[in-house]
Amino acid sequence: MRIAVDAMGGDRAPEDVIAGVRQFLAEDSATEILLTGRRDMLEEPCADLPVTIVDASTVVDMHESATIALKTRRDSSIAVAVSLVKEKKADALLTMGNSGAAVAFAIFCLGRMANISRPGIVAPMPTLSGCTLLLDVGANVDCKPIHLLHFALMGEVYYRHTFGVASPRVGLLSIGEEKSKGNELTFAAAKLLEKAPINFIGNVEGVDIMRGSAEVVVCDGFVGNVILKFGEGLVEMFSKTLKTETDLVLGEDMDRAHRMELFQETMRRVDYTAYGGAILLGVNGHCLIGHGRSGPRAIANGIRAARDAAEKCPLNEIQKALAAAAVPA
Repeated sequence: MRIAVDAMGGDRAPEDVIAGVRQFLAEDSATEILLTGRRDMLEEPCADLPVTIVDASTVVDMHESATIALKTRRDSSIAVAVSLVKEKKADALLTMGNSGAAVAFAIFCLGRMANISRPGIVAPMPTLSGCTLLLDVGANVDCKPIHLLHFALMGEVYYRHTFGVASPRVGLLSIGEEKSKGNELTFAAAKLLEKAPINFIGNVEGVDIMRGSAEVVVCDGFVGNVILKFGEGLVEMFSKTLKTETDLVLGEDMDRAHRMELFQETMRRVDYTAYGGAILLGVNGHCLIGHGRSGPRAIANGIRAARDAAEKCPLNEIQKALAAAAVPA
């Protein structure tokens, strides 16, 4: 198994990326890591790591336009990582860099799957019962009903193979469970989803995501991204509040080691960094995109997610599902 990692992507790259690779390799030395980025910045800090450095002369800035990057950054660390997947030199890729550029390069270099017009980004959301997949979370701000159908079909296959659930429940995110609630997009999408060969349970509300009422929840990328960022902020606030309150309430009655154990176990269940990255479904290759703020732990988990995606969810299974549903692009 070979994973291409964009060493220059992220707010603290390449230092945190290298640290994340180091953490991952300490647990899995069988997976080969291909680091893409400036060789002069990577060779010395990676001297003791069993990695392959693939030189990339430029970097896509986090605020750079994806359109401009696609035209002018063909030799960037993101583009080189995508090229490795296209050339079958890597089984999957992970980048913590510019998400718009990552999507653009993936579509341009890897190509869309047959019967797919809009690939979608899938974010695993921690729930009371495990994990719910939310898609799209930012690749498509404006969607048509057919796009939500595509997201549902792809998400269902991905969940089934990755998490081993025979018939994952698929919900349509709306402002109420009743069929009469929603907007033009959700009304039209619901009609398509009801006819699809999936376990569609109807509308779900935002609160149902964290409850785990459905294994897959579909929405347009604008709404999905807002929910994703809100969730990240909520976890951060919860983390700081819990730590403060634990110290105040328990005081000297519990030693520091026990307090930290309680705190870490609680955070483990709700921390999005445990998943490391969001996969882009709908392109001909496994492409995972992580948060620019990701630290070493999240990056290590992202590499693990990329490895698992390549091992457990063959792309041809998604293509079969799309063909069987006979949906137009």
